[in-house]
Amino acid sequence: MGQKINSLGFRIGITSKHNSFWYAKPNSYSYFVKQDIFIRNYIKKVLLGHFVFNIVIRRKANLINIVVYVLKNSVFLKEDVGRKLITDLSLQLLIKFDAKLSSLNFVEVSNTDFLSSLLAEFIKQQLEKRVPFRKVIKMSIVKVRQLSDKIKGIKIQISGRLNGAEIARTEWVREGRVPLHTLRANIDYSFTIAQTVFGVLGIKVWLYMS
Repeated sequence: MGQKINSLGFRIGITSKHNSFWYAKPNSYSYFVKQDIFIRNYIKKVLLGHFVFNIVIRRKANLINIVVYVLKNSVFLKEDVGRKLITDLSLQLLIKFDAKLSSLNFVEVSNTDFLSSLLAEFIKQQLEKRVPFRKVIKMSIVKVRQLSDKIKGIKIQISGRLNGAEIARTEWVREGRVPLHTLRANIDYSFTIAQTVFGVLGIKVWLYMS
């Protein structure tokens, strides 16, 4: 069961937390979910190429508060990208959903805070540069081991037309223990896609943290 669903959603309330905090009546629940999806996709699109680890959304009445977790010393924080994002997102929310953006804050985090997201983004960048996937996986394991000594196990899975093969397939590598069935296990999970000349590659990363 642990391999068939999102590892973070499987452990909400145990080792992971919600990324959206609000209450809605049954007839408006799906409408708020649609807003959250739009907000996350819009922010990731604008900040494409930058490390966006997590987006937390809170609501109070019709006001929306957003916290974006980004890599420490990100270049765009020193430019006008953040300010422009707030202006554009406020306008889009008002036009599409008649909702008001109350605040949008950026929180800088270190390399070791969201390791799975960092690793997935690294794999994505290397695959888009057409580096052979097996070499990328080996590099990734070495890199993440150097960043933290709290990792008990690593699992990396890549799906698609690997190395330009005619037939899509799934390849995965595991090092150490990754107990996906154990709810109390501290699993850090991330998923992303790489756009290559041969098509889309799906990338999944699981880290078993102490």
